[in-house]
Amino acid sequence: MNKPLRIGVVGYSANAFDKQAAQKILANCFNRLRKRHPEKRIEIVSGYTSSGVPLIAYELAKQYDFQTVGCSAQQALSVKSGVYPVDKVELHGERFGDESIAFIQSIDGLIRVGGGPQSRREVALFQFWNSGRPLRRLL
Repeated sequence: MNKPLRIGVVGYSANAFDKQAAQKILANCFNRLRKRHPEKRIEIVSGYTSSGVPLIAYELAKQYDFQTVGCSAQQALSVKSGVYPVDKVELHGERFGDESIAFIQSIDGLIRVGGGPQSRREVALFQFWNSGRPLRRLL
């Protein structure tokens, strides 16, 4: 079976952001992914929680018939909003942030919609991880 195209999505997990703008940004990215990779099985990998940008990404992923992957730390299991019923769960470490390296090493592309220190750190990790390789334009 062909290896899936894994796209990470990071951003706000809290509710203090423009949800409509985030949904529009992600829908545009997902449209471009589908058009550029019609033959690929696409997995949307995000923080597993049922809030903020991860929730929007997972809901949209289902509309596009993309697979959903929750990549987080054990701490996600105790958040107030709960976890999203993803197709696949990947837990790494105990506290939020412990999963960042495993997350970055497992994805082929990254979308950031706003976000705080962890999402900015993951973007920097992704850029560093891919700095020695030719980058493909995925979106």
